Formats: sequence, C-alpha cells, structure tokens
Amino acid sequence: MKILAFTDFHGNLTACQKAREVIVSEKPDFVVAAGDITNYDLERAKQLLLELAKAGRRVYFVPGNMDNTELARWAGTENIRGLHGCCQYFENAALIGLGGSPHGPFSTPFEYHEEEAAKLLDEAMKGYHGGNLVFVSHCPPMDTKLDRVYSGMHAGSTSVRRFVERVQPLLVISGHIHEAQGIDQIGAAKLVNTGPAHRGNYAKITLSETVEVAFAKLLF
Repeated sequence: MKILAFTDFHGNLTACQKAREVIVSEKPDFVVAAGDITNYDLERAKQLLLELAKAGRRVYFVPGNMDNTELARWAGTENIRGLHGCCQYFENAALIGLGGSPHGPFSTPFEYHEEEAAKLLDEAMKGYHGGNLVFVSHCPPMDTKLDRVYSGMHAGSTSVRRFVERVQPLLVISGHIHEAQGIDQIGAAKLVNTGPAHRGNYAKITLSETVEVAFAKLLF
C-alpha cells in the first residue's frame, strides 16, 4: 500500500497544486494531510483539501493547531475524510487521527489539554477492529527526533507519546515542528515527520510487512 503524506501547507495554494500534480503522477492508494492546512481560515482550508482531492485519490486529514476548530467538524466529501477523534478504514489499513497540538505559549486556534487528547484517542480506538494501524497526529510524540525545535527543546505531545507506546501502531504520521523532518521509532511504531509542504516537503510511504519512507520535494 502506497501513501503520500503532506503536512503544514499553511494556506499555500501553489504548494497544494504541486502536491495534486504529484498525486496524479504517483497514484498512491490514499493521501494524508496532517494538519495546518491553512492559518485560521476555514474556507481556504476546505479549498486546499478540495484541490488535493481533484487528483482522484482519497484524502484523509486532521486539522493543525493553526486551523479553525470547525475544520474538525467539517463533513468533508466522498473523497475527503476527517480523522480527528475517529477511526476509518481503507482496505486493510485503519486510520486514527488527532488534530491540533497541546496548549503552548502562542495561543493558536486548535489546542488541547493532554488529558482531553488521551480520552479522544481512547474513544477513537473503539472503532479499531484489526488491520494495519496508521496514526495521523498533527503534533508528534514527545521526546523524539521529530519534536525537537531549533533551541533543542522537545515540543511534542505526552498523550500522543503514551498512546504510541501502548498501542504500537504500524505507522505514525505527523508534522507541526517544521525543523524536525525525519524518521524515528517507538518500539515497533515507525514515526515520520514529513516536513512542511509550504516549503516543498512531503513523504512517500509504503506499507507492507515493514514501513518504507522516502522524503521528496515539490518543485515550485
């Protein structure tokens, strides 16, 4: 199973259009957009997700901390599915999502208390009935290579960390920390921060008995 994963478009329509071209060319089984689709603007976020869906592949998304909270409640379309707080299936892959980020110093629109996030993930797991578990969280797990900011501090989520340690999904896709593109591991779980799409970053991911990840660049 082939996935193309993007995050942190931050309203950049050109990056989104280039991503659509890549989706058309690469023909993945589905696409993941892991949050910060735009900055505050609900209608523009919908516009960008609709742009991705023009490629004819299913798009699964979570909102980021910069997205309007109403994006989590958007019904989407046949080819655009929100994952925040729920579990959805694509063939033998089960996708669970968590949007936003923990409360921080910048008071962005979509922030959560860690206890709230933990309860939401527990509820989402009630919809999991086996299969390859893919966890899409805008914020990466705490204390990994993927949540280290320029200062060296870790800015991830403790609830996401505990969930990954306990559940051991096959794959965790995140973004949020722009400078921390990379791959890490928690137990058997492969962690991927795709890097920000508004700077041309994305990831090609193949799921089989193992997880293979290759980083790539949008040309614009």
